Amino acid sequence: MSEIKSDVTGLPQSCKAAAERTAAFLTEEDRYADISESCRQKITELEQEIGSKTGEKVALVAYHI
Repeated sequence: MSEIKSDVTGLPQSCKAAAERTAAFLTEEDRYADISESCRQKITELEQEIGSKTGEKVALVAYHI
């Protein structure tokens, strides 16, 4: 029996709908917070401060929860 593949996901056709529902759900959950420019600046400053203290490059993200 030949396997039908989805063009988008590379999964068998039977799994495509479930994968698309999961992706849509995750997209809905992962919304960035709508913050002001001054808040973005504070996050950037905090990233730099943490980076200088740890020697690591860090990224902080504000999500709407």
